[in-house]
Amino acid sequence: MKASYSNTNGYSDKELVIRFRNADTSAFRCFYERYYDVMYLAAYHLLRDEEDAQDAVQELFSNIWQHADRLDPDGNIKGYLYTVLRNRIMTYMSRSKYLDEYINSYIAYEKQEICVTEESVLVRELEQLLEEKINQLPPKMREVYRLSSYEHLSNKEIAHRMDIAEGTVKQHKHQATQILRRKLQHLVGFWYFIVGFFIN
Repeated sequence: MKASYSNTNGYSDKELVIRFRNADTSAFRCFYERYYDVMYLAAYHLLRDEEDAQDAVQELFSNIWQHADRLDPDGNIKGYLYTVLRNRIMTYMSRSKYLDEYINSYIAYEKQEICVTEESVLVRELEQLLEEKINQLPPKMREVYRLSSYEHLSNKEIAHRMDIAEGTVKQHKHQATQILRRKLQHLVGFWYFIVGFFIN
């Protein structure tokens, strides 16, 4: 006889996984409720849309239930959940409605406190990748990018410091965004938003 839901609350993640790998729906329900909130917050943090975040998390757990045999009870269970969730978010973030928002979200994202270890590691890796690609930009374009994204100067201030027209500043910023987006989208898929900076 399968354990009732109330009796599964005290189980470890490993015990729950072992049980729902054997079709114990009560164990899966407990696992679902244990991780739903943290997965939803991670999804919403990236998608910034409640409905899409909910859909992504529902698809995550549907995938986990349907392919429970892929989840190693002795492995990094939370890390595996994040990996599957990222795969779902990749699909959502490939939609055009997210492109403009996320290409401009890096600075705000960078300032936030990140509590998820897996996410922190990925962000650091992408920061290094971003820096590498920034250094490949033409000199003036690179300087405009840095003054805008790191020193937070306005177009007018950048134009004054570099002794160039304000329209030229806007052009450099737009071109830099396009170049970095193409390069990083090819390399890191849905994480292309990491290259964003203030373009107004």
